[in-house]
Amino acid sequence: ASVAYLGLLGVILASHRWEKKQKLFVAFVVVAFAYSFSDLFARSSYFMDRKELLAKIVICVAIWTVVQFHYFIRPFFSKTPVRVPLAYLFVLACVGFSVAGLIPRLTIVGEEGVTVYYGVPLLVLAVLIFVLLGVRDAIALFRCHRLATDAAERNQIAYLMAGIALFSFFLLLSFVPGAGSYPVAHIGNLLVACVLSYAVVAHRMLDIGVFMRRGLVIVLLYGGGIVAILVVLQVSHAIFHVDFDMRTALAMVVIGVPVVLFLAHVVRDALQMKVEEAFVGNRYEARRQLTEFVERIYDVPTLEQFGRQLVSLLARSTGAKFVQLLLPDAENGDFVTRFAYPVAAEGSDSRALVLKRESPVVSWLKREKQLLPVRHLSIMSEFQALWKQERDDIQVARLELFLPVANRDEVVAVLAAGGKPGGKPYSVEELELMRIVTSRVAASMEKQYLYEQLQKQERELTLLNRLATVVTSSLEMKDTFNGFARELREVVPLDFAAVSLVDGDRVKLHAIFGQVSATDLAEMSHSVQGTATERVMKERRPIYQSDLQSTTMFWPDSHYVREGIRSLVHVPLVVRDQVIGTLMVARREPQAYGDEEIKLLEQVARQIAAPIENAMLYSRAEQRGRVDELTSLFNRRHFEERLKEEVSRHSRHDGVFTLLMIDLDSFKAYNDMYGHPSGDALLKVIGQLVSQAVRDSDQAFRYGGDEFAAILPRTTPEDAFMVAERMRMRIAREMEARQSGVSCSIGLASYPADGVMPGELVTTADTALYYAKNTGGNRTYASSKIFSDPEAALEGNGTRRGSGLSAVYALAAAVDAKDHYTYGHSRKVNIYAVVLAEALGLPSDEVSRISTSALLHDIGKIGVPDNILNKTEALTSEEWESIKSHPRLGANIVGNVHDLVPCVGSILYHHEKWDGTGYPEGLHGKSIPLGARILSVADAFAAMASVRPYREALADDQALQRLRQGAGTQFDPELVSLFIEEVEAGLPRKDKVSRVPPIESS
Repeated sequence: ASVAYLGLLGVILASHRWEKKQKLFVAFVVVAFAYSFSDLFARSSYFMDRKELLAKIVICVAIWTVVQFHYFIRPFFSKTPVRVPLAYLFVLACVGFSVAGLIPRLTIVGEEGVTVYYGVPLLVLAVLIFVLLGVRDAIALFRCHRLATDAAERNQIAYLMAGIALFSFFLLLSFVPGAGSYPVAHIGNLLVACVLSYAVVAHRMLDIGVFMRRGLVIVLLYGGGIVAILVVLQVSHAIFHVDFDMRTALAMVVIGVPVVLFLAHVVRDALQMKVEEAFVGNRYEARRQLTEFVERIYDVPTLEQFGRQLVSLLARSTGAKFVQLLLPDAENGDFVTRFAYPVAAEGSDSRALVLKRESPVVSWLKREKQLLPVRHLSIMSEFQALWKQERDDIQVARLELFLPVANRDEVVAVLAAGGKPGGKPYSVEELELMRIVTSRVAASMEKQYLYEQLQKQERELTLLNRLATVVTSSLEMKDTFNGFARELREVVPLDFAAVSLVDGDRVKLHAIFGQVSATDLAEMSHSVQGTATERVMKERRPIYQSDLQSTTMFWPDSHYVREGIRSLVHVPLVVRDQVIGTLMVARREPQAYGDEEIKLLEQVARQIAAPIENAMLYSRAEQRGRVDELTSLFNRRHFEERLKEEVSRHSRHDGVFTLLMIDLDSFKAYNDMYGHPSGDALLKVIGQLVSQAVRDSDQAFRYGGDEFAAILPRTTPEDAFMVAERMRMRIAREMEARQSGVSCSIGLASYPADGVMPGELVTTADTALYYAKNTGGNRTYASSKIFSDPEAALEGNGTRRGSGLSAVYALAAAVDAKDHYTYGHSRKVNIYAVVLAEALGLPSDEVSRISTSALLHDIGKIGVPDNILNKTEALTSEEWESIKSHPRLGANIVGNVHDLVPCVGSILYHHEKWDGTGYPEGLHGKSIPLGARILSVADAFAAMASVRPYREALADDQALQRLRQGAGTQFDPELVSLFIEEVEAGLPRKDKVSRVPPIESS
């Protein structure tokens, strides 16, 4: 103890810090050294004739040591200064009793040593000191330990409490009868000296828990070894009558000590593990895994895996409620939560914590590179400049501390940890564990982060280069946008994409991509007011709508909600510092996009803005060639293009649209009477009236001469008739006011009821138009009204359309006679298609339509030569093109029969594939009509299970396996699963299938 206190005194004297605590500590060390030194002489063989005096000195100095220890630890729990040191009265009392001869009561010096009998006064004095000083100080320190927020301070107090316990225990033990002859108090003093020496000398004091666990392991190992040696000696003496002499002791030391050391080395790790498990509990396994993780840190392949494991293991090892790892944003340097444990549940209101690059918190962590308790944010003046939003975010996150992850004086990440369950504070051991782990993984983390950023930049550059190549490959934006969107979908998930371009005060969607049709907004011009495009033009930044179903900001949002869109991003397209429109990207899932995806979309928008403007300028130049200069309406060329597009679009979505053909009555007489300039002026007025009479979603055209046309998308014949009548009456009123004598007649034809081909629709509408003119003019007629009237049909067209149905079935019979395989195949397809349609629960009229479509699906093969149909070798490219023409030919044949028009879509697209690689249109997914998808499955199964000219028939199980392999690529996976269930359950009897009636002519 004397040596320990002497070394401790040297360390203190060498220190340059001499605060009040240091001064009191020096005083205690000096007195404790005096006590140990005097006790050493009292128990030695020196000054045998002065043993009584030495005993009195030792007792007085011991009391003085206790009192001085009290004054040393008092500042740790009390800030009140000591005015009158009353505790020194115990020292004076002890000196007085010693002078009076009451302490000690008796001192006996014999051959066996010095025996001291302390007496009642000293016993009473010791009890008073223990109660008034020891117990009181221990209680005060315990309260202070509970209230302390700093882990180092708590640890320091714990060491002091341990010192009090050791010192008190051995001091009281010295008063036990028979123990006074042993230096038990001296042993306690030695232990206190060791504890305090470690606390002062160590740069970072070991956590008291770790200190106790390691001490316990040492005691169990070496104390157990010593006990084992003593037991062996005792057993040897009892059994073998071995005498205890110097030779025996030397032999036991020479043999026993190496054995004990070896055994301690063997069992140390296992014993340490058991002690750790007993004290640490379930966190021991997490700490073991954390140690393994740090050792194999360079084997972790990705930053994602690295971060997830790190926060998880740290949280479970320290008992933290949650741990977050903040990494710097590559764009602005802000530290943003990248990994968190536990992971926030989907739909929770938790948000990522963001520490700005200029934040005082980040500045402090970069400068100090030390742990920062969150409570210091409200204490230290440096953090008074902390932004309110950032302070609120930290409070909402319920964080306890920040720890910088630094490598080569650079902070590469920030570790943020919440509190512990029950409000327990972190121990020094847990904080030191965080510090050590973060320092060990910092270099590897920085490497992984930089590698990830490099890979990200490479992917983005590659993507931008590919997108630029695709976008600039053609000036026709519709031709290139699908390829562009497919490339973009590789890195940014999307279900819908479009370009919204501004033209004056109007905005229009161009180049729509995806299964979301947005039919209410597609290809139509509408006001820019109240749209996201208007907001983007004003704010010149992206707008992200994370969940349209919960919050709508602009009037077009309701249209997207009906299409199932949940997340929608609008990114500005800027050319020469002017916003020309927006790039729109959407998904059917809420909160589908993060900051990284939006930033990438901004880069993409900057890359494609100029090519899009070039395409827009080209489109406008081309559009000028599609506009009639006189009336400013679209010309006949554009009419024919738009009509084909509407037929294609409405066939994919089973929609309805109506065509109006308008012809002026008596215009030739007006032109002859007033001249061509007046006639041109009248045509210009008529063009304005036609344009004003239709909706924004409709399009008006000058068909030629005094003929006009209008296409009304998604409009039934009944609604279109009302529009046509409004147009006719408006023209009649205007012409009557001008006294021109001109009126107009209008004919209507509707898709698909009046035709499925563009030429057929024009012919039908033209027939209705001329019927209106032949019956007096200035009236509107629909083709359905004409053909429902036999006399009108004969006048207008000279034939009945219904008679074509029998001709089609006769043609199907001709195909059957041409190739016996076709008939048998069509009947099988009919059976399988009806089974699948009924399994889907379709209504009876829909089942009937599919049944008829199945019987007629190969009717187009009437135009395929026999040598190609029956060829056993591989087909040439020309022969294959002939085969691929039969769906379109069949649709043309069936489409000319009014009652079979509903079957056109199924027949035309039954060779389309789910992945878009089929023919004739290359449709994919659910854009293929349901009837066509049913026929595709039934046709394939019937073909595989039948003998073909070039192969034998497959067994049912083989054919079903082929269907499974093609699900999701060639076939609708849901229909394949349902069809396989029906086949495996047993197909219905043919007499059950035959109950589906054929479509009769009306």
